[in-house]
Amino acid sequence: MQTMYEQSEWGWKDREKREEMTDDRAWYLIAWENSSIPVAFSHFRFDVECGDEVLYCYEVQLESKVRRKGLGKFLIQILQLMANSTQMKKVMLTVFKHNRGAYQFFREALQFEIDDSSPSMSGCCGEDCSYEILSRRTKFGDSQHSHVGGHCGGCCH
Repeated sequence: MQTMYEQSEWGWKDREKREEMTDDRAWYLIAWENSSIPVAFSHFRFDVECGDEVLYCYEVQLESKVRRKGLGKFLIQILQLMANSTQMKKVMLTVFKHNRGAYQFFREALQFEIDDSSPSMSGCCGEDCSYEILSRRTKFGDSQHSHVGGHCGGCCH
């Protein structure tokens, strides 16, 4: 995880990441091996983005030995189910462009779309940004774009 941040314009900030992950609003979905060894997790929050209630996935991390076996997809599907059951409008996440495997996974395997709030859609950072904001609507999300004119405020989250 740290390497991906170091390759972005954000860089790695240990104290800030620790605070983010221990924030009272943080929720975790953890996959265990033999009920004692964590092998994957998702850090997420229920939040409001641009006026929409969303489940925002901050992290999905898997040990290398459990990758490419369907566990990552399963974790995201559980997040999607939780978002639906709590009447969130969509599941959102941020993915680094240089993490090509993750980008392809979310866009192709899980059908996430580039969100209107993503820098490439808003035009505020364009190609200079090292990340995209992706989203997938729930059954409670509008099929229409809810923010005419793209980005809803602030530049480059």
